Amino acid sequence: MLGKFPATHAALLGFIFAVSAFITWSAVSASSSLNNLVVVAPVAAVIALLLVVLVAKAIREANASSETSQQSGLWGDLLLLSGFALFCFALTKLGFDVATFLFVWGGIALSGEKSLWKPPLFSALFTIFLVKGFGSLFPYPMLTMVL
Repeated sequence: MLGKFPATHAALLGFIFAVSAFITWSAVSASSSLNNLVVVAPVAAVIALLLVVLVAKAIREANASSETSQQSGLWGDLLLLSGFALFCFALTKLGFDVATFLFVWGGIALSGEKSLWKPPLFSALFTIFLVKGFGSLFPYPMLTMVL
């Protein structure tokens, strides 16, 4: 059914799903209060929705993939995973706002966007939405540099 879906993508999605499921299970096991699940539950729901969309898209696309495209897909996955690790490190060094802005901009560029003004604009809007949204949910201040 997922014959054309690269194994590296499937492994990465499976790993993300497993970690998300474990964190959600752990949080619910500790306490099912709203204060404990205010971030975990929505993020887990978004991750599950994104996984369903990605798998559905892979099922619909029956394009033949060559060995070269699978190889470039592997390097793209590794680059994105490295970028995420750098993002996690930058959260405490640069702040949530700057780290998010740079990570989203890099992800858009990695996806192949050629426009010069769309990636920073989308990154800025997404970062503002995320910082203000999470900032209103957390009972403690978030480390930010700009916002």
